[in-house]
Amino acid sequence: MAKIFEIKATLVGVKFEISRTFQVDSSINLQVLHEVFQALFAWENFHLHFYRDSRGVDISIKHEDQVALSQVLSKTQSLTYVYDYGDSWTIILTLINSFEDSAIGIYPLCIGGLRKAPPEDSGGVTGYEISLEMMSGDKKKDFSLISEWYGENYDPEYFNADEVNQALSQLRR
Repeated sequence: MAKIFEIKATLVGVKFEISRTFQVDSSINLQVLHEVFQALFAWENFHLHFYRDSRGVDISIKHEDQVALSQVLSKTQSLTYVYDYGDSWTIILTLINSFEDSAIGIYPLCIGGLRKAPPEDSGGVTGYEISLEMMSGDKKKDFSLISEWYGENYDPEYFNADEVNQALSQLRR
């Protein structure tokens, strides 16, 4: 039996919530959890990252493979993940639930989410919010560079758990 954590991962600082709710084996190490985040948020692992525990102490990237998720996340201890030192995407992890499960090969599993994640190198929260504003409704102008970067039909409201789970399937054992 494995102890499974159900976690809510919320992107900090954006105007409208961007989050993912997922289940993962609590024994995975933080390096594997980094790969989970890349799949959950459709990022491409182009940048460095780090973790910060609930006391504000950074966890060295050199030791991520030696730190189990269950050591740093609990009902009373959140965990922060920061991806891309330039854009500083900051994600707060909150443990929602934990349970025992004997199923093999189904975790990590995305069970919900809100909104599409910002694309790589989109300028952090400020750049992302400005880009969305420039692409929206009556203020829309010809911003070909932004449209090229985000994609012609970028929809910030879009979220599809099946697509996320397809990406996560490569991390299942």
